[in-house]
Amino acid sequence: MSIGAKKYGLSKNEIIRRSQDISAIFQNGRFQRGRWFDVAFINGAARGVAFAATKRIHTAVARNRIKRRLREAFRLEKENFHTPAQMVLIGHENILQARLDDLRAEMRNIAIKINRAGNEKGTAKGF
Repeated sequence: MSIGAKKYGLSKNEIIRRSQDISAIFQNGRFQRGRWFDVAFINGAARGVAFAATKRIHTAVARNRIKRRLREAFRLEKENFHTPAQMVLIGHENILQARLDDLRAEMRNIAIKINRAGNEKGTAKGF
């Protein structure tokens, strides 16, 4: 950890914003479904994350709240992601009823799966 870095911070350079990068993750990466959110990821040189909610969630207020909840859960659990990976977290509508502890537990499970996939030599999709 660098000097002045916050333990639970989420810096701007960790967030993926370019649509080309996000498209590459969906086209070339792996996909894992979860109870509260899904994740698409690809092992990379550095850790990066994007947060999304589908347009099927009709109001922008709800979509923004979903992304905020995902950001908070990731921010608190990012130290568990040991393997550098680029990922897109896609929130389900039911995330609005979830407790933060439940989201953190699922984030830890996803971290374990991504870390395990980063240590594998194969290129097969899925788990």
